[in-house]
Amino acid sequence: MADILMIHGTVVTMDPQRRILEDGAVAIEGDRIAAVGPTDELMRTYPHAEKVIDCRKKLILPGFVDVHSHAGHCMLKGLAYDTPTNWMPILTNLYHQNTTDEFWHKEGRLAALERLKFGVTCGVCVMSNAQRSDDPIFAINHAKGYSEVGIREIVAVGPSNPPYPRKFTRFTGSERREQMYTLDALLEGADAAIGAVNHTADDRIRAFAAPFVLVGSVNGSGITPPDEAPVLTDTDRYRSRRIREIAAKHHTRIHTEAFAGMIRLAATDENALLGPDVHLHHCLGLTIDEMMILAKTKTNVSSSPGAFQLANRCPVPELIGMGVNVAIATDGTSPGMSFDLIEAARKIHLAHQVALRDRFYLPLGKVLEMITIDAAKAIGWDDELGSLEVGKKADVITLNMDQPHLTPNFMPVHKLLLYAAGQDVDNVVVNGRLLMEDRKVRSVDEKQIMADAEEEAITTIRRAGAEKYLKPCDTFWNNCRVYCNEKRFDLE
Repeated sequence: MADILMIHGTVVTMDPQRRILEDGAVAIEGDRIAAVGPTDELMRTYPHAEKVIDCRKKLILPGFVDVHSHAGHCMLKGLAYDTPTNWMPILTNLYHQNTTDEFWHKEGRLAALERLKFGVTCGVCVMSNAQRSDDPIFAINHAKGYSEVGIREIVAVGPSNPPYPRKFTRFTGSERREQMYTLDALLEGADAAIGAVNHTADDRIRAFAAPFVLVGSVNGSGITPPDEAPVLTDTDRYRSRRIREIAAKHHTRIHTEAFAGMIRLAATDENALLGPDVHLHHCLGLTIDEMMILAKTKTNVSSSPGAFQLANRCPVPELIGMGVNVAIATDGTSPGMSFDLIEAARKIHLAHQVALRDRFYLPLGKVLEMITIDAAKAIGWDDELGSLEVGKKADVITLNMDQPHLTPNFMPVHKLLLYAAGQDVDNVVVNGRLLMEDRKVRSVDEKQIMADAEEEAITTIRRAGAEKYLKPCDTFWNNCRVYCNEKRFDLE
């Protein structure tokens, strides 16, 4: 007997044949997909299903997979948006010096709730925008938040960038403890965090070894020209070796960020963080040589939308043409991107057509692959996620097409990626459990999660003395460009 039977929908399977079934159905038994096929056939096979969901004028899809984001950002959406030059140090200071242990639990719940309501059933979370591994409690609490909401999380935890030692501050109750941490201490913290959360919550929570960037001795958030990145340092090589050891110890994968200049350097290391067990995000401004390295090593790549794609873009079409597996990620949710993976996919689609001045790049079928089956492959979970196939995990979403902006009802993949939004997702099943029905979340109290998060966020901002970043720049109104007539950030 099926636990859940979803009938009369348009089933976009994303299976190897990329079948789209009109008047299709999906049967779920336990945490697995039991059958995918015509509605009349599955209704005969499962006449006594415990829960039947009528999906007339709905798409039935595998849950979306968001392969890169940053833990913490959901609590500080939009903060310091008008101070983009120093946005990174502002947020890093907040995360590293001004957050409580409970901040990470409340942020995990809020982030998981937002993803759930957008149909994202699995998401990668880097621990803060510049990594925080001084204590495993932050990853543990974040994973706890995701576990309570019920979707999947991959906690990506590893050491922050040099210089070492680095200062971190931990608040527990009324106690404030400030301490300097060596690279070894940060690696030990990451090791402990991965050991604590990997394969927990019925394997809905996993963990990756994740240094903040691929090569720590160069520009951590941008392109490094070859004359400024001639060789790897001893610390670079040591860190790569230790990350490899930690990943091997926990039988897990590696995730990090990379920019032009890093990949050429990394490839000179015998412990290079490259290969089919590695997933690199951003990859902006890559040279032909670096694209060839990624193709040869079968390293996975992901890209997220932003204005930077028009200046030093990730060469997504070129990488795909060379055989590299590429996924689309939100990089959410700060400073200005939500967890709506449909929106992110549409922006990536448009960005590369504009950058290459060619409207034929990135067919929409490929774009959908990049947030489902290709994304699952990037995180090494395509054996169970990313498509609707018998035996795979029952991570299934429906999207309501019975709306003016999605009518008339034809060309479903085109409609989805050209006109739909995450808010059109109305039912979400993860691991066989119905978490959202008709956009009502069943697993947790939405209002309480949002209230708790807002209170913690305001307290954190006040603790850091960052209230000024809640205000727009003084040329916010009636101007064609932002100009700051006051200093908004003191680098001292």
